[in-house]
Amino acid sequence: MFNTLLPFGCKISQNEPLSRHSSFKIGGAADFFIEIPNEAALMEFLKIARANGGIKYFVLGGGTNVLFDDAGYRGAIIKLSGDFKQFEISGEEISCGAGAALAAVLDASAKNGLSGLECVAGVPGTIGGAVFGNAGQKDVWISQAVKSVELMDGFEKKILKRDEVPFSYRKSGLENYIITKVNFLLKKEAENDILKNILENVKKRSQSQPLSLPSAGCIFKNPAGFSAGKLVDGAGLKNMSAGGAKISDIHANFIVNAGGAKLKDVLELIALAKKTVKEKFNIDLETEIKIIK
Repeated sequence: MFNTLLPFGCKISQNEPLSRHSSFKIGGAADFFIEIPNEAALMEFLKIARANGGIKYFVLGGGTNVLFDDAGYRGAIIKLSGDFKQFEISGEEISCGAGAALAAVLDASAKNGLSGLECVAGVPGTIGGAVFGNAGQKDVWISQAVKSVELMDGFEKKILKRDEVPFSYRKSGLENYIITKVNFLLKKEAENDILKNILENVKKRSQSQPLSLPSAGCIFKNPAGFSAGKLVDGAGLKNMSAGGAKISDIHANFIVNAGGAKLKDVLELIALAKKTVKEKFNIDLETEIKIIK
């Protein structure tokens, strides 16, 4: 079915274990796992998907905010690679392919004395994933540094200016598109000041998050005026376990894979946290991670 992608430089695997591509280390096999190196290849993939009755597909970034089903994925997981991993600096702007590593872009911006991306220091994943989920800190988000976003709307390529993208807390509103490139407008600042800010943010994350065990980052969004982690902790659920999954004793908004965790284990803890927090505080928790089936 996907043989016509090979001349475009795509790498195609069948029955690829998704646990290899998720920071949670959970997930069965995908029917197809396709690395797409350029826009021509992406267009060809979309044509094939439509011609074959609308094949289900999911665009995977760094796999750091997703939870896959143990039953796998019936369709194609696509990952933007090759040209999509490149980025270029010009003056105070950085043009990044959606597959570019967040850490690499942040490092390059700091070395060039460009400030504006420090809020994602220590966040794993790709540029596309970070912008899609509007990653950042409590009051500072990556969207604040965005100049424009390039994307595929079906077979049409579009460029949206920042004020045309409906960014909100942990959302970009781009669920029905494929982000292919992001252009950032940053500001000049002393490299030492930028590096100091980066180190402080990385240190804060390392001290407050359970980084030694597989996870998908924060499970729940923070309700307005509240910390989801403090709510789960206040509900007495720290260290609660289900199968191989456990609510972290370091940060209660993290569920970790303590060994052999399955989708059902994580979902059981998510349901328990939602139910208990609702009963105790009358607050509804909303999941932040994407559950892919």
